[in-house]
Amino acid sequence: MEEARYKSVAACSQFDGELEAYIEGETRPFIASHAQECSACGTLLADLQSITRAAHDLALEEPSPAVWSSLHARLQAEGAFVPPACRQFDAELETYLEGEARPLVVAHARECASCGALLADLQSIKQTARELPQEEPSPAVWATLRASLKAEGAFTAPACTQFEAELAAYLEGESRPFVLAHAQECKPCGVLLSDLQSIQQAARNLALEEPSRVVWANVHAQLEAQGAFGTPVTGWRQILAWRFLSHPLPLAALAALVIMGAFLTLPSGSVQPWGNGSEVAESRSGAQMASMAPAGEDSNLANVVSNLESNYRANEASMAPDLKATYEKSLVSLDGSIKECLDSLQQEPRNSLARDYLLTAYSRKAEVLSSALESEGR
Repeated sequence: MEEARYKSVAACSQFDGELEAYIEGETRPFIASHAQECSACGTLLADLQSITRAAHDLALEEPSPAVWSSLHARLQAEGAFVPPACRQFDAELETYLEGEARPLVVAHARECASCGALLADLQSIKQTARELPQEEPSPAVWATLRASLKAEGAFTAPACTQFEAELAAYLEGESRPFVLAHAQECKPCGVLLSDLQSIQQAARNLALEEPSRVVWANVHAQLEAQGAFGTPVTGWRQILAWRFLSHPLPLAALAALVIMGAFLTLPSGSVQPWGNGSEVAESRSGAQMASMAPAGEDSNLANVVSNLESNYRANEASMAPDLKATYEKSLVSLDGSIKECLDSLQQEPRNSLARDYLLTAYSRKAEVLSSALESEGR
């Protein structure tokens, strides 16, 4: 019994919810079916339909001028009839009163009586405000203003400022007793320190991962572009910046050890056979080194560097373009320096200074080639 009553009440509620849409012409099958089952809802529907038909049969009449006038006044009060010029006047009025040049405001105020009266009133109020005597705000006003500014952080305590200044150094491991002491006294700064230490600890616990070859190549290229590996030389006279030894024999021994060590420690996968005639023919470095090769001890060093460069040329296709361009720039500059040294030695075979420069250039070129082959093998 109770359940049937509940269903009847729910059906009447649905009837009330759909009735308005049905009267306005929408298709609502539930209205007609429920009106047949429920006498109260059926009577209500019949009355509304009777009123609707009667309204349709009424003759159309023009509302009285009083009705139109009242309706027009209400619409105008809500801004329904504001001309575009008046809207622009309203939009520019505030900035005009603040001192900006707005020619439209002045021009429109002359043409529109209502906007002109508004501008005149606001200018009068503004002038009166300027003539008011200046008075000191009450202590209550100052207290409220200060509290508001303090809440916004305008009055950061000197201790908090010092804490922020020393915080980075403390997190990097420096001894900063003030940071710990202030963090215990100041709750916001203590929370900040705790959060940063949690982040720092979480970062330490992260697993170490080897960056990809692309990352290493980009880092190396950027460092090279910034001069982190030395300024490329344009002539053997600039090799003095490398600060090599002044005595040729110790320098030759050192250069030979550096070059041979770099050659012997190359990854096995990067060493290519040098007996392939086509690869040697395609490698411009082999021809260059053959034409520039000196006699005696320096010739052996030149051959080692030439072999390193052959391996480099055989593997350069797999290098990143920007990294390859960086190495090429260094190698071209070093080849120019070697050529100048060899030309100088051909003219003056006993020029020990030119020979020292030559050995240094070979050493530098071996370092560049070794670095290139190592980065390619990663």
